[in-house]
Amino acid sequence: MTIVLHELALERGILSSPFCWMVRFALAHKGLDYQSAPTSFTGIPAICGGGQKMVPVIEDGGRVVADSWVIAEHLEAAHADRPSLFGGALGRNYARFVFATFTTHILREAVITVTGEVYKKVQPEDRDYYRDSRAQRFGMPIEEFTAAPVAERIAVLRATLDPLRTVLKDQPFLSGAAPLYADYVAAGFLLWWRAASPERVLEKDDVLIPWFERMLALYPRIAKDSTRTWDGP
Repeated sequence: MTIVLHELALERGILSSPFCWMVRFALAHKGLDYQSAPTSFTGIPAICGGGQKMVPVIEDGGRVVADSWVIAEHLEAAHADRPSLFGGALGRNYARFVFATFTTHILREAVITVTGEVYKKVQPEDRDYYRDSRAQRFGMPIEEFTAAPVAERIAVLRATLDPLRTVLKDQPFLSGAAPLYADYVAAGFLLWWRAASPERVLEKDDVLIPWFERMLALYPRIAKDSTRTWDGP
């Protein structure tokens, strides 16, 4: 049975959630067929009969599973006959550490960098919700917390990625010789930033670019569906 993936989309079908990209990578890694069901921000509560607060959400064999990390663990357990997302307990713990690092230390800088651009691209029915919810989250209007020059904000964001650069100088993937879920976490964030930002998130000589190119080359559907808004991979 085909899995249904409910994911967030902006205008023109731009996919805009790092967590949804992570699940796309996980499904591709497992070799599982899936159908994309794009939704707007304000459409999320109606998913699967109502009650959902966030995406991604998947429907898999009669089960509804929400939250990217919970979905990854579900896919690992429910489709154990397929390639492992973690490569064992140590790989799971490493992926969990990478996930926590992004969500606690990098996500805020990323949000500050791209929120103004996402606001320009949200679906019309989402504009009021997006503006008001982000102002409530940050305690100030979007215009205030995105007031710093774009170049300055991107420089701060680039610096948060230094730990990845340290690892990827010596090996092709964060997980070693082959990609696992830790790589999908990082690549999911970069795909989101690239789709949302008109500016280059990575400089042209960044050591992360060869890794990012390898990540996109893994799965043609992901490369095809990712929206390119700056002249990088």
